[in-house]
Amino acid sequence: MPTPRRCSGCGAALGDPTDDDLTIVCRFCGLRHDINDLAAEATPIVVQVGSPRTGGAARAIATIVLLAVALAVGGSLYIANRARNDVTTRVRETTDAVRQRVADRNRPLALTELGTLTEYAWKAVDTAPPPGGFASFDPVAALPWGMSIAHAWAADALLTRIDVGRVSSTGVVDLAGDTPSGYRFHSPARLLRWKQESDGGTKSTTASGMMLQVQGTTVRVLMETSAREEPATPAPASLRLPDLLTKARTARGFSDRPFYAAYMIFLPREGWAWYFRAPSGDSFPRVRARDGRVYPY
Repeated sequence: MPTPRRCSGCGAALGDPTDDDLTIVCRFCGLRHDINDLAAEATPIVVQVGSPRTGGAARAIATIVLLAVALAVGGSLYIANRARNDVTTRVRETTDAVRQRVADRNRPLALTELGTLTEYAWKAVDTAPPPGGFASFDPVAALPWGMSIAHAWAADALLTRIDVGRVSSTGVVDLAGDTPSGYRFHSPARLLRWKQESDGGTKSTTASGMMLQVQGTTVRVLMETSAREEPATPAPASLRLPDLLTKARTARGFSDRPFYAAYMIFLPREGWAWYFRAPSGDSFPRVRARDGRVYPY
């Protein structure tokens, strides 16, 4: 089978010889070929499009692009994950700090901390229960216990008032209800310090008064500051509430009710006296603390 003649320049098929029958001119590229030379060529011409180097370079470029994309995506994921971890860590640290502050704020205070307490908010106190416990609390019998807490706050602390939220006609104080019972104290030395600090241009945080409350099984304190001088008072002297109410309820003008609220204060001309009222709001004549006599004595 004859092999077609092809142009050695462009590889196209050659036509018929020219007029001299010795050469053939390629009608595509114009290259002139000798007929004898074409007959001697046994190997066909192979035209190769592109080169192996071109394919290798393309693969290399593709590999570089893929690596760049992988690095970019990996870097973005790393940065995002690190940012997420940083935010999570900060949130956890903030949450832990808030929880710690709440725990510190709510923890019961030792008696030794009362003297330096500057926060004007109710704070629980870590102290022994009053004599007789919380179930049979008597503010008169427990007064030395209350004074010991007050003296831990200020060595010169003076009692100014006793408050009873709910007491039965038999003198049993109910601490389980919504109305606490307790004491109020005043410190002349701390009031003087508060005045000196205030007059010196300092915003004083020195408390001159302290409230001590008992409710349920919780003992708590509240610091107070007042520029008012409290009058000097003698040591409190009062019958215990069961004995006091036993006498008072038999007197004319003092109504017999199942429950009372009461407070004791010092009256310059009469001494320590109790004021009782019913839960409905009815009030009764005052009762002298030392002997239970109802006014007029």
